[in-house]
Amino acid sequence: MSQSIYRAFTFVDMLVVLVILVGLIAIALPMLGNSRRGGSRQMQNSTQIRGIHSGLVLFSQGNNTYYPGYDRDGNRMEDYSVEFRFQELLDDNYFTGEYIISPSETKSASNTTPSKITTANYSYAMLNLSVLDSPRNHEWRDTSNSEAVVLSDRAISNGKDGAIKSVHTNPSSDINEWRGAMGWNDNHVTFEATHDQLTTQYGDSQFTADNIFDTESGSMVYEGVDVIVDTKK
Repeated sequence: MSQSIYRAFTFVDMLVVLVILVGLIAIALPMLGNSRRGGSRQMQNSTQIRGIHSGLVLFSQGNNTYYPGYDRDGNRMEDYSVEFRFQELLDDNYFTGEYIISPSETKSASNTTPSKITTANYSYAMLNLSVLDSPRNHEWRDTSNSEAVVLSDRAISNGKDGAIKSVHTNPSSDINEWRGAMGWNDNHVTFEATHDQLTTQYGDSQFTADNIFDTESGSMVYEGVDVIVDTKK
């Protein structure tokens, strides 16, 4: 008859287990820390976009409901660039220069006015106003429309074939991977997994599978009056 032989759990065995556990913890803690920091940056980023929209609404109260880039009679101004629109909000002290820079990147805050800011001083994209008869232009005022995107994280060029990324993604070159925050015209902000496939409404026009980084329907621009994609980063 065979006999089972049981070996006691020794002190050496316990040390081995402890070493393994300590190693696993050492690996896991930085990963958890990075995840928390990433989540914290995304939350702060969304808060800033909401705050920028609040600045637009406050500005509109003294401009017959229109946001910067339009006059109080509803006419598009000669300068309606993204830089000018941000500058108007900075000049009126709705927020500081740091507030228009994403927590996920390093840029130089503009602390001097009235010198005009550049893309070196801000991170975000605004509604494209370049086509006068586009229905989206109806939303560059305080309409409280929960289906119109008017602010967002920008699109950053990521190689060939129109591939883009955002400050929140780091795909391999030529891979299209954008995730980011969108500010809607009722002052709510969402963090979206894609820049297209959106359901939106601008004025009386509704859109499905909307892509905010093309020139149709909803469209965001980052630089000047019609530059959609950041090719400088």
